[in-house]
Amino acid sequence: MALYLNMNADINKYTKFTGRLSMTKAFGDLTWSSGGSINTGTTGGIGVLDAGRAVGGGPTLYVERAYVDIYMGDHFAFSVGRLPTTDGPGANLRNSSVRMATYPALMVNALGDGIVLTYKPFKARKKSLASSAFRFGYGHIYQPLGADTTGAGNIWGNVGAANTQLAYVGWEMPFLPARLGTSLLMLNYVGIFNYTLPGNNATLATFTGGRDTNIGDVHYVNLHLEHSMDINVTKKFKFKLNWFASASLYKGGRAKVFSLPTVGEAPRLNDNAAFALHAGARVDVYDRYKLGYEFFYGSQHWYALSRVNINDPLNIRTTKGVVQDVYFILQIDMYQFLRLSYTMRHDAYRSAAAPLLSIPIAGGLSQPIDTTEHNVALSYTLRY
Repeated sequence: MALYLNMNADINKYTKFTGRLSMTKAFGDLTWSSGGSINTGTTGGIGVLDAGRAVGGGPTLYVERAYVDIYMGDHFAFSVGRLPTTDGPGANLRNSSVRMATYPALMVNALGDGIVLTYKPFKARKKSLASSAFRFGYGHIYQPLGADTTGAGNIWGNVGAANTQLAYVGWEMPFLPARLGTSLLMLNYVGIFNYTLPGNNATLATFTGGRDTNIGDVHYVNLHLEHSMDINVTKKFKFKLNWFASASLYKGGRAKVFSLPTVGEAPRLNDNAAFALHAGARVDVYDRYKLGYEFFYGSQHWYALSRVNINDPLNIRTTKGVVQDVYFILQIDMYQFLRLSYTMRHDAYRSAAAPLLSIPIAGGLSQPIDTTEHNVALSYTLRY
């Protein structure tokens, strides 16, 4: 089950607040962590399972986004806060929703804080291109994220802080005439400079130089296309055809090797080139019955900035191999729907939780494997 609580407030003519609280709960699941006592409130007890964002879910309402838009005339807007970086274009078909985020899901599908400047050059002149926009963004990730920072990150800063910088540039516009339906073309670049491993990951932090030093840069380029069109077969029978295609290139840079003294093979940042393709289509009959199919391919060294979703329990964008997904959606009303899906995921290479090439104690990353998962899932989603 998934719950989304959306918030919108027009503060004044030039300022708008947007927020979302979200929670995911697996039916009948209750996880218990060892240690402590739920009666005394000490460490341990019932686990919250990734603050409600994991497939298993949890009892916590999570702040998925909270940002302010400041409009500066007809052409410029400034956004700051926890930005709409989850469930973006490429995810809306399987989520049975309109566009839910600014950035393509294949480029970034994880929580992110930052500031963004949007410029719409045609807003007041050409109606057909009014939605076209340039975007320039910046994010700052304080490091290390260790227990010694008391959960606040290294927000006060110091000369030796290994902080990570994120830069974003993007352009979007319709690519078909309005009479042919709604279309969207997006070309985006994101660079993560001075990538640093989280200090609170016990395995990764054991590597000398892996916790509080920068290990390199990560670059993504993404091209995304999507289109939606109504098709009238007869006066009484009509359906809607929706499709999308998204491609991303990955490249690491300035890779630094860091070592674990007890292991001969040292890990380093994944500086190989990689790519991923994601495409899908969905047919809607009477806006109530929706049948969809998606295909995904990730190359050997692909690494995705993506997290799981109740409608994507296998986190298919992280796959180094092939995924095929077939689903049926029963739209109960505009706020709620049921989704039944079958997913086949074939992993040709071992996936990684970080953009690293080799961690021997973890069995090695990007090594050839041959595993296949089959998953049947039923979800109920409510949004309001």
